[in-house]
Amino acid sequence: MEMIYQSAWKEDETVFYVDNLDHKYAAKNGNLSWRINNPGLVKYNCGYAKKNGSIGVWGKFAIFSNPRQGHQALKEWLHSKTLLKSDLFGIAKHYKIAFPEQFAQALAASSKIPPKTKLKDLTQIEFDTLCSSIEKLCAFSRIGNEEFYLLPKIAAKIEYPGTQDLYLIGKDVVLTQEEAINRILSHKLDAVIVRHSNGTRLRSRPRYHMQPLKLIWEQHREAAEELDVLARMVGQKSPDQCIWGFINGIRNTREEAIESSNLISEKAGNELVISLRNDQVLWGAKEASVAVLLKLGIDTPIVKNAVLFLRYLLSLSEKQENSPIVLFAHSQGAAIAEHAIALLPKQERQKIRIFTFGGWSFIAPDAAHPDSHNYASIGDLIPRVGSYDSQYLAIRRYEGLKEGLNNSEIIRRLAFGDAIQDLDCLDPYVHERYVEERCKFYSNEFEKISNVTVVDSGSMWEHSFKNTSYQVIVSECIDKYQKNRTSVKLVASQDLLIESFV
Repeated sequence: MEMIYQSAWKEDETVFYVDNLDHKYAAKNGNLSWRINNPGLVKYNCGYAKKNGSIGVWGKFAIFSNPRQGHQALKEWLHSKTLLKSDLFGIAKHYKIAFPEQFAQALAASSKIPPKTKLKDLTQIEFDTLCSSIEKLCAFSRIGNEEFYLLPKIAAKIEYPGTQDLYLIGKDVVLTQEEAINRILSHKLDAVIVRHSNGTRLRSRPRYHMQPLKLIWEQHREAAEELDVLARMVGQKSPDQCIWGFINGIRNTREEAIESSNLISEKAGNELVISLRNDQVLWGAKEASVAVLLKLGIDTPIVKNAVLFLRYLLSLSEKQENSPIVLFAHSQGAAIAEHAIALLPKQERQKIRIFTFGGWSFIAPDAAHPDSHNYASIGDLIPRVGSYDSQYLAIRRYEGLKEGLNNSEIIRRLAFGDAIQDLDCLDPYVHERYVEERCKFYSNEFEKISNVTVVDSGSMWEHSFKNTSYQVIVSECIDKYQKNRTSVKLVASQDLLIESFV
């Protein structure tokens, strides 16, 4: 169903749309006519723009709720009494005041209609062709860099003794005030910055209220006591199988967590999958506070349980002659895994292959087994917010690679963009020196995301573990280790033998 928006406005080069539930959306990049849903660039003061539901203004042009309204406004405007008596030169004066002849000739070439033909003499087919040609010359087409997305709201302002206030976005992303302000300024968060003489604070827009939330450590202690079952098991244990593990995100119910484990087990031929229990008691305030404490670098009870869980997987591997351990982590499960492996000795964490999907934290290249990797769908908002800097660079690299560029060319493009944006000086020597320094910076940053891959999206706003793009990768990982587990075990045994002589 086509979305109907109530209002729209321009900020910088971005168009914001608001629907009847007061959800805010951003349209960025692409051609202007695409951003404002105005295929024929009908002017805002045209009566046909208002008649067809224009909801905002960009300069002299109307913003419509959808392209259908803009297209209809163009057709009705061309059917007006004044324009029906005019020819293509008369239309051109509305678009190119300085060079109407050039526009008229381009319009004639595109539509195959002689430029001096009166609109009233056109057939219906010719008239429709003329409309399409105008929209083509107004660049109503996608060029590949368009962005249209829902801006998340601040769910709660979080107060924790001894720290600055934090802000909960959705149910599993937590930002400092500085991070939240940066998101607002870059049009990635729906909130308002209020500056006073005594400091800066954030507030929600009208019709939406963020919840104040105070954290009490006892909440976590109680939650830990309720976790009477550390892990769940699905599937049947096969001789010599890999050790399959899973940590779900905290927005999952018990049934959803089991469903995700079953997906892994089915792809592994119904082999045993062991998952960390991370549901039920972590909803609401307890769920939010776990996210906050992880953001603060505090190891909550779920992290301590995760350490026990990983050591259990390690013990199973040793009993099976060092069968490879493959751990899948989704959403905030990635953050739990990140904290847990940091509490293990290097020789233990290097044995655990961790694959994260849509994580709001990424596993660093040297934090676990070298095979470990992070996957984030281009349609997944959680990594864009939770791991903003890393995901931003990963997306820019993804876009460059799709254009056929190599890493060096992508890095130079980023560096050149920074120079254009940051430097006021026009001296080419200064410009080139700055670009070279930024290239060194981005080269180092690219090393930090060497194990991050952005994948094509199977659907809009994709985040669920069971979405197609993530499940394809899960299948590939399972196939790889099932085929190679004998050789992997042999290498692990040799490493263990070498360590005994060191």
